[in-house]
Amino acid sequence: MVDFSLPEEIEKMREMTREFARQEVRPAGIELDRIPEPEKAYTSDTMRRVLSRAYEVGFHKMNLPKEVGGLGAPPMANIVVQEELAVGDGGIASHLLVAPMIAGRAAMGGNMHPFYKEYLDAFINDTKGEHSGAWAITEPNHGSDLFEFGQPEIQMDTRAVKDGDDYVVNGHKSAFVSNGWLADGYLLMVNVDPSQGMEGTATFAIPGNLPGITRGKPLNKLGLRALNQSEVFFDDVRISPEFLMLPPGPGYKMMLERMVTSGNTAVGIIAVGVARAAYEEALAYARQRVQGGKVIFEHQAIKLKLFNAYRQIEAARALLWKSAWQISIGQPHLPTAMAARTVASDMAMQVTADMVQIFGGYGISKEHPVEKFYRDAKLLQIMDGTNELVSLKAADYL
Repeated sequence: MVDFSLPEEIEKMREMTREFARQEVRPAGIELDRIPEPEKAYTSDTMRRVLSRAYEVGFHKMNLPKEVGGLGAPPMANIVVQEELAVGDGGIASHLLVAPMIAGRAAMGGNMHPFYKEYLDAFINDTKGEHSGAWAITEPNHGSDLFEFGQPEIQMDTRAVKDGDDYVVNGHKSAFVSNGWLADGYLLMVNVDPSQGMEGTATFAIPGNLPGITRGKPLNKLGLRALNQSEVFFDDVRISPEFLMLPPGPGYKMMLERMVTSGNTAVGIIAVGVARAAYEEALAYARQRVQGGKVIFEHQAIKLKLFNAYRQIEAARALLWKSAWQISIGQPHLPTAMAARTVASDMAMQVTADMVQIFGGYGISKEHPVEKFYRDAKLLQIMDGTNELVSLKAADYL
Protein backbone atom coordinates (compact mmCIF):
# COMPACT_ATOMS: atom_id res chain seq x y z
CA MET A 1 0.00 0.00 0.00
CA VAL A 2 1.24 3.50 -0.85
CA ASP A 3 2.19 5.53 2.23
CA PHE A 4 1.45 9.25 1.90
CA SER A 5 2.57 10.12 5.42
CA LEU A 6 5.62 12.31 5.86
CA PRO A 7 8.40 11.85 8.43
CA GLU A 8 8.06 14.10 11.47
CA GLU A 9 11.12 16.09 10.38
CA ILE A 10 9.52 16.98 7.04
CA GLU A 11 6.20 17.85 8.71
CA LYS A 12 8.02 20.28 10.99
CA MET A 13 9.80 21.73 7.97
CA ARG A 14 6.45 22.20 6.25
CA GLU A 15 4.94 24.03 9.23
CA MET A 16 7.98 26.28 9.54
CA THR A 17 7.90 27.07 5.81
CA ARG A 18 4.15 27.72 5.88
CA GLU A 19 4.61 30.33 8.61
CA PHE A 20 7.60 31.87 6.83
CA ALA A 21 5.61 32.09 3.59
CA ARG A 22 2.71 33.76 5.40
CA GLN A 23 4.80 36.31 7.26
CA GLU A 24 7.59 37.05 4.77
CA VAL A 25 6.98 35.71 1.27
CA ARG A 26 3.32 36.68 0.70
CA PRO A 27 3.70 40.37 1.67
CA ALA A 28 6.93 40.70 -0.34
CA GLY A 29 5.41 39.01 -3.38
CA ILE A 30 2.40 41.33 -3.39
CA GLU A 31 4.61 44.40 -3.01
CA LEU A 32 7.00 43.32 -5.78
CA ASP A 33 4.08 42.52 -8.08
CA ARG A 34 2.86 46.10 -7.80
CA ILE A 35 6.16 47.76 -8.76
CA PRO A 36 5.71 48.67 -12.46
CA GLU A 37 9.38 48.67 -13.49
CA PRO A 38 11.09 45.27 -13.06
CA GLU A 39 14.52 46.85 -12.56
CA LYS A 40 13.21 48.78 -9.55
CA ALA A 41 11.51 45.69 -8.16
CA TYR A 42 14.63 43.51 -8.34
CA THR A 43 16.86 46.16 -6.76
CA SER A 44 14.31 47.17 -4.13
CA ASP A 45 14.65 46.86 -0.38
CA THR A 46 11.71 44.45 -0.51
CA MET A 47 13.55 42.03 -2.78
CA ARG A 48 16.76 42.30 -0.77
CA ARG A 49 14.88 41.76 2.49
CA VAL A 50 12.88 38.68 1.46
CA LEU A 51 15.90 37.00 -0.16
CA SER A 52 18.05 37.79 2.86
CA ARG A 53 15.53 36.23 5.23
CA ALA A 54 15.05 33.19 2.99
CA TYR A 55 18.80 32.64 2.78
CA GLU A 56 19.14 33.07 6.55
CA VAL A 57 16.72 30.16 6.97
CA GLY A 58 18.62 28.15 4.35
CA PHE A 59 15.98 27.66 1.66
CA HIS A 60 18.62 28.29 -1.03
CA LYS A 61 20.77 25.33 0.06
CA MET A 62 18.12 22.77 0.96
CA ASN A 63 19.12 20.18 -1.63
CA LEU A 64 22.88 20.63 -1.29
CA PRO A 65 24.68 17.85 0.62
CA LYS A 66 25.43 18.26 4.31
CA GLU A 67 29.09 17.47 3.60
CA VAL A 68 29.51 20.85 1.91
CA GLY A 69 27.33 22.80 4.35
CA GLY A 70 23.92 22.29 2.73
CA LEU A 71 20.84 20.95 4.47
CA GLY A 72 20.84 17.65 2.59
CA ALA A 73 17.05 17.59 2.39
CA PRO A 74 15.52 14.61 0.54
CA PRO A 75 13.47 15.20 -2.65
CA MET A 76 10.17 14.86 -0.79
CA ALA A 77 11.20 17.60 1.63
CA ASN A 78 12.08 19.81 -1.32
CA ILE A 79 8.71 19.37 -2.98
CA VAL A 80 6.82 20.02 0.26
CA VAL A 81 8.82 23.19 0.94
CA GLN A 82 8.46 24.42 -2.65
CA GLU A 83 4.68 24.13 -2.44
CA GLU A 84 4.52 26.12 0.79
CA LEU A 85 6.82 28.84 -0.57
CA ALA A 86 4.66 29.03 -3.71
CA VAL A 87 1.55 29.51 -1.58
CA GLY A 88 3.37 32.63 -0.43
CA ASP A 89 4.53 33.69 -3.90
CA GLY A 90 5.25 31.62 -6.99
CA GLY A 91 7.91 34.01 -8.27
CA ILE A 92 9.97 34.06 -5.09
CA ALA A 93 9.62 30.28 -4.82
CA SER A 94 10.95 29.97 -8.38
CA HIS A 95 13.91 32.22 -7.62
CA LEU A 96 14.93 30.06 -4.66
CA LEU A 97 14.45 26.90 -6.71
CA VAL A 98 16.85 28.02 -9.45
CA ALA A 99 19.37 29.71 -7.14
CA PRO A 100 21.64 26.66 -6.44
CA MET A 101 22.24 25.92 -10.14
CA ILE A 102 26.00 26.60 -9.98
CA ALA A 103 26.45 25.60 -6.33
CA GLY A 104 25.04 22.20 -7.24
CA ARG A 105 27.80 21.73 -9.81
CA ALA A 106 30.41 22.84 -7.29
CA ALA A 107 29.08 20.38 -4.71
CA MET A 108 29.81 17.50 -7.10
CA GLY A 109 33.53 17.85 -6.31
CA GLY A 110 36.29 16.43 -8.47
CA ASN A 111 39.14 18.22 -10.20
CA MET A 112 37.64 21.69 -10.46
CA HIS A 113 38.56 25.27 -11.19
CA PRO A 114 39.21 27.20 -7.91
CA PHE A 115 36.16 29.33 -8.72
CA TYR A 116 33.84 26.48 -7.77
CA LYS A 117 35.11 26.10 -4.20
CA GLU A 118 35.09 29.85 -3.69
CA TYR A 119 31.59 30.11 -5.09
CA LEU A 120 30.26 27.16 -3.10
CA ASP A 121 31.63 28.58 0.16
CA ALA A 122 30.13 31.99 -0.62
CA PHE A 123 26.77 30.46 -1.57
CA ILE A 124 26.53 28.19 1.47
CA ASN A 125 27.37 31.04 3.85
CA ASP A 126 25.24 33.64 2.06
CA THR A 127 22.71 35.23 4.41
CA LYS A 128 21.88 38.21 2.19
CA GLY A 129 20.64 36.53 -0.99
CA GLU A 130 23.54 37.89 -3.03
CA HIS A 131 24.41 34.67 -4.89
CA SER A 132 22.19 32.79 -7.31
CA GLY A 133 22.60 30.73 -10.44
CA ALA A 134 20.64 30.47 -13.68
CA TRP A 135 20.20 27.95 -16.48
CA ALA A 136 21.04 29.64 -19.79
CA ILE A 137 19.64 27.24 -22.39
CA THR A 138 16.72 28.63 -24.43
CA GLU A 139 17.39 31.01 -27.32
CA PRO A 140 15.27 33.35 -29.45
CA ASN A 141 15.13 30.66 -32.15
CA HIS A 142 15.51 27.54 -30.03
CA GLY A 143 13.65 26.16 -27.05
CA SER A 144 10.87 23.95 -28.29
CA ASP A 145 13.32 21.94 -30.40
CA LEU A 146 15.88 21.12 -27.71
CA PHE A 147 14.69 17.49 -27.84
CA GLU A 148 15.13 17.18 -31.62
CA PHE A 149 17.90 14.59 -31.62
CA GLY A 150 19.48 13.04 -34.70
CA GLN A 151 18.83 16.07 -36.91
CA PRO A 152 22.14 17.89 -37.57
CA GLU A 153 20.37 20.88 -39.13
CA ILE A 154 18.74 21.68 -35.75
CA GLN A 155 21.30 23.14 -33.35
CA MET A 156 21.79 25.98 -30.91
CA ASP A 157 22.82 29.33 -32.36
CA THR A 158 25.09 30.17 -29.42
CA ARG A 159 28.47 28.66 -30.32
CA ALA A 160 31.69 27.84 -28.52
CA VAL A 161 34.79 27.64 -30.72
CA LYS A 162 38.09 26.21 -29.51
CA ASP A 163 40.96 28.70 -29.32
CA GLY A 164 43.99 26.95 -27.93
CA ASP A 165 42.85 25.24 -24.74
CA ASP A 166 40.02 27.71 -24.19
CA TYR A 167 36.56 28.05 -25.68
CA VAL A 168 35.28 31.35 -27.09
CA VAL A 169 31.51 31.77 -26.89
CA ASN A 170 29.32 34.04 -29.00
CA GLY A 171 25.53 34.29 -29.06
CA HIS A 172 22.71 35.06 -26.70
CA LYS A 173 20.06 33.36 -24.65
CA SER A 174 16.39 34.34 -24.67
CA ALA A 175 14.58 36.74 -22.37
CA PHE A 176 13.19 33.80 -20.39
CA VAL A 177 16.36 32.88 -18.47
CA SER A 178 15.05 32.59 -14.91
CA ASN A 179 17.26 34.54 -12.47
CA GLY A 180 19.14 35.69 -15.58
CA TRP A 181 19.27 39.32 -14.52
CA LEU A 182 20.50 38.76 -10.96
CA ALA A 183 22.58 35.61 -11.43
CA ASP A 184 26.29 35.56 -10.66
CA GLY A 185 26.80 32.19 -12.33
CA TYR A 186 25.33 30.37 -15.32
CA LEU A 187 24.83 26.78 -16.34
CA LEU A 188 25.42 27.47 -20.02
CA MET A 189 24.55 25.13 -22.89
CA VAL A 190 26.09 25.96 -26.28
CA ASN A 191 26.88 24.21 -29.55
CA VAL A 192 30.50 23.13 -30.01
CA ASP A 193 30.03 20.59 -32.83
CA PRO A 194 27.51 21.69 -35.49
CA SER A 195 27.81 18.35 -37.29
CA GLN A 196 26.00 16.65 -34.39
CA GLY A 197 23.02 19.01 -34.17
CA MET A 198 21.62 19.17 -30.65
CA GLU A 199 23.91 16.32 -29.60
CA GLY A 200 26.75 18.74 -30.35
CA THR A 201 25.79 20.74 -27.26
CA ALA A 202 28.30 21.17 -24.44
CA THR A 203 27.47 22.31 -20.92
CA PHE A 204 29.60 24.80 -18.99
CA ALA A 205 29.18 26.06 -15.42
CA ILE A 206 30.68 29.55 -15.50
CA PRO A 207 31.05 32.72 -13.40
CA GLY A 208 28.62 35.44 -14.36
CA ASN A 209 31.28 38.15 -14.40
CA LEU A 210 33.44 36.83 -17.24
CA PRO A 211 34.37 39.58 -19.73
CA GLY A 212 31.85 39.70 -22.57
CA ILE A 213 28.78 38.62 -20.56
CA THR A 214 26.00 41.21 -20.45
CA ARG A 215 22.34 41.08 -19.52
CA GLY A 216 19.32 42.59 -21.21
CA LYS A 217 16.51 44.42 -19.45
CA PRO A 218 14.48 42.16 -17.17
CA LEU A 219 11.26 40.95 -18.75
CA ASN A 220 8.12 42.88 -17.78
CA LYS A 221 5.67 40.02 -17.29
CA LEU A 222 1.99 39.36 -16.70
CA GLY A 223 2.62 37.21 -13.62
CA LEU A 224 5.34 35.70 -11.42
CA ARG A 225 6.70 39.23 -11.38
CA ALA A 226 8.99 38.56 -8.41
CA LEU A 227 11.01 36.16 -10.61
CA ASN A 228 13.62 38.04 -12.62
CA GLN A 229 14.02 36.82 -16.21
CA SER A 230 16.20 38.37 -18.90
CA GLU A 231 18.29 37.85 -22.00
CA VAL A 232 21.96 37.04 -21.49
CA PHE A 233 24.51 38.00 -24.17
CA PHE A 234 27.88 36.37 -24.81
CA ASP A 235 30.35 38.35 -26.91
CA ASP A 236 33.76 36.69 -27.34
CA VAL A 237 33.51 35.20 -23.86
CA ARG A 238 36.65 33.19 -23.17
CA ILE A 239 35.98 30.09 -21.06
CA SER A 240 38.64 27.89 -19.48
CA PRO A 241 38.27 24.14 -20.22
CA GLU A 242 38.02 23.62 -16.45
CA PHE A 243 34.52 25.10 -16.66
CA LEU A 244 33.37 22.36 -19.04
CA MET A 245 30.82 20.26 -17.19
CA LEU A 246 29.69 17.93 -19.97
CA PRO A 247 31.20 17.57 -23.47
CA PRO A 248 29.01 17.06 -26.55
CA GLY A 249 27.66 13.61 -27.27
CA PRO A 250 25.00 11.23 -25.93
CA GLY A 251 25.40 12.63 -22.42
CA TYR A 252 23.51 15.77 -23.52
CA LYS A 253 20.27 13.84 -24.01
CA MET A 254 20.57 12.11 -20.63
CA MET A 255 21.37 15.33 -18.78
CA LEU A 256 18.61 17.27 -20.51
CA GLU A 257 16.03 14.61 -19.70
CA ARG A 258 17.04 14.56 -16.02
CA MET A 259 16.99 18.34 -15.70
CA VAL A 260 13.67 18.66 -17.52
CA THR A 261 12.17 15.91 -15.35
CA SER A 262 13.17 17.82 -12.21
CA GLY A 263 12.14 21.14 -13.76
CA ASN A 264 8.68 19.96 -14.77
CA THR A 265 8.10 18.50 -11.32
CA ALA A 266 9.12 21.83 -9.79
CA VAL A 267 6.89 23.91 -12.08
CA GLY A 268 4.02 21.59 -11.26
CA ILE A 269 4.39 21.90 -7.51
CA ILE A 270 4.63 25.69 -7.78
CA ALA A 271 1.34 25.55 -9.70
CA VAL A 272 -0.19 23.58 -6.84
CA GLY A 273 1.02 26.24 -4.41
CA VAL A 274 -0.44 29.09 -6.48
CA ALA A 275 -3.77 27.27 -6.82
CA ARG A 276 -3.82 26.57 -3.09
CA ALA A 277 -3.18 30.23 -2.34
CA ALA A 278 -6.23 31.24 -4.39
CA TYR A 279 -8.36 28.45 -2.92
CA GLU A 280 -7.49 29.36 0.68
CA GLU A 281 -8.24 33.05 0.06
CA ALA A 282 -11.59 32.21 -1.55
CA LEU A 283 -12.54 29.74 1.18
CA ALA A 284 -11.87 32.30 3.91
CA TYR A 285 -13.80 34.95 1.97
CA ALA A 286 -16.76 32.63 1.36
CA ARG A 287 -17.04 31.92 5.08
CA GLN A 288 -17.41 35.58 6.02
CA ARG A 289 -19.11 37.22 3.00
CA VAL A 290 -22.89 37.42 3.54
CA GLN A 291 -25.41 37.44 0.69
CA GLY A 292 -29.06 36.42 0.82
CA GLY A 293 -29.00 36.30 4.60
CA LYS A 294 -26.21 33.72 4.90
CA VAL A 295 -22.51 33.38 4.22
CA ILE A 296 -21.93 32.57 0.56
CA PHE A 297 -20.20 29.30 1.50
CA GLU A 298 -23.71 28.01 2.23
CA HIS A 299 -24.80 28.69 -1.36
CA GLN A 300 -24.51 25.45 -3.32
CA ALA A 301 -22.88 27.04 -6.39
CA ILE A 302 -20.07 28.48 -4.26
CA LYS A 303 -19.65 25.33 -2.20
CA LEU A 304 -19.37 23.26 -5.39
CA LYS A 305 -16.68 25.55 -6.84
CA LEU A 306 -14.65 25.28 -3.66
CA PHE A 307 -14.86 21.51 -3.49
CA ASN A 308 -13.93 21.21 -7.16
CA ALA A 309 -10.85 23.34 -6.42
CA TYR A 310 -9.95 21.18 -3.43
CA ARG A 311 -10.21 17.88 -5.34
CA GLN A 312 -8.21 19.18 -8.30
CA ILE A 313 -5.43 20.44 -6.04
CA GLU A 314 -5.26 17.13 -4.18
CA ALA A 315 -5.20 15.10 -7.42
CA ALA A 316 -2.46 17.22 -9.00
CA ARG A 317 -0.32 17.03 -5.86
CA ALA A 318 -0.60 13.24 -5.77
CA LEU A 319 0.75 12.94 -9.32
CA LEU A 320 3.58 15.35 -8.52
CA TRP A 321 4.51 13.36 -5.43
CA LYS A 322 4.78 10.29 -7.63
CA SER A 323 7.21 12.13 -9.90
CA ALA A 324 9.22 13.34 -6.89
CA TRP A 325 9.29 9.80 -5.51
CA GLN A 326 10.60 8.46 -8.83
CA ILE A 327 13.38 11.05 -8.70
CA SER A 328 14.17 10.16 -5.07
CA ILE A 329 14.74 6.46 -5.88
CA GLY A 330 16.98 7.29 -8.84
CA GLN A 331 14.37 6.44 -11.49
CA PRO A 332 13.24 9.83 -12.85
CA HIS A 333 10.49 9.38 -15.43
CA LEU A 334 10.11 12.25 -17.89
CA PRO A 335 6.56 11.44 -19.12
CA THR A 336 5.28 11.28 -15.53
CA ALA A 337 6.89 14.63 -14.72
CA MET A 338 5.47 16.22 -17.86
CA ALA A 339 2.03 14.77 -17.15
CA ALA A 340 2.18 16.09 -13.60
CA ARG A 341 3.30 19.55 -14.68
CA THR A 342 0.62 19.94 -17.38
CA VAL A 343 -2.14 18.61 -15.12
CA ALA A 344 -1.05 20.92 -12.28
CA SER A 345 -0.65 24.09 -14.35
CA ASP A 346 -3.95 23.59 -16.20
CA MET A 347 -5.54 22.94 -12.83
CA ALA A 348 -4.04 26.14 -11.40
CA MET A 349 -5.42 28.18 -14.28
CA GLN A 350 -8.91 26.74 -13.79
CA VAL A 351 -8.88 26.98 -10.01
CA THR A 352 -7.62 30.56 -9.88
CA ALA A 353 -10.24 31.60 -12.45
CA ASP A 354 -12.98 29.99 -10.36
CA MET A 355 -11.69 31.62 -7.19
CA VAL A 356 -11.73 35.05 -8.85
CA GLN A 357 -15.37 34.32 -9.72
CA ILE A 358 -16.20 33.61 -6.07
CA PHE A 359 -14.92 37.05 -5.13
CA GLY A 360 -17.17 38.63 -7.76
CA GLY A 361 -16.32 42.29 -8.35
CA TYR A 362 -13.68 42.21 -5.63
CA GLY A 363 -11.90 39.46 -7.55
CA ILE A 364 -10.68 41.91 -10.18
CA SER A 365 -9.52 44.44 -7.59
CA LYS A 366 -5.94 44.84 -6.42
CA GLU A 367 -7.39 44.94 -2.90
CA HIS A 368 -7.40 41.13 -2.93
CA PRO A 369 -4.43 38.98 -4.08
CA VAL A 370 -6.63 36.47 -5.92
CA GLU A 371 -6.27 38.39 -9.22
CA LYS A 372 -2.48 38.12 -8.83
CA PHE A 373 -2.69 34.35 -8.37
CA TYR A 374 -4.74 34.19 -11.57
CA ARG A 375 -1.99 36.01 -13.48
CA ASP A 376 0.72 33.89 -11.88
CA ALA A 377 -1.06 30.70 -12.89
CA LYS A 378 -1.09 31.67 -16.56
CA LEU A 379 2.70 31.77 -16.70
CA LEU A 380 2.92 28.24 -15.35
CA GLN A 381 1.15 26.94 -18.47
CA ILE A 382 3.86 28.54 -20.59
CA MET A 383 7.21 28.71 -18.77
CA ASP A 384 9.71 25.94 -19.60
CA GLY A 385 7.58 25.17 -22.68
CA THR A 386 3.87 25.56 -23.34
CA ASN A 387 1.66 22.78 -22.07
CA GLU A 388 0.81 21.82 -25.64
CA LEU A 389 4.47 21.41 -26.56
CA VAL A 390 5.31 19.58 -23.33
CA SER A 391 2.45 17.16 -23.98
CA LEU A 392 3.67 16.45 -27.51
CA LYS A 393 7.21 15.81 -26.27
CA ALA A 394 5.91 13.49 -23.56
CA ALA A 395 3.90 11.59 -26.16
CA ASP A 396 7.14 10.77 -28.00
CA TYR A 397 8.13 8.63 -24.99
CA LEU A 398 4.95 6.56 -24.92
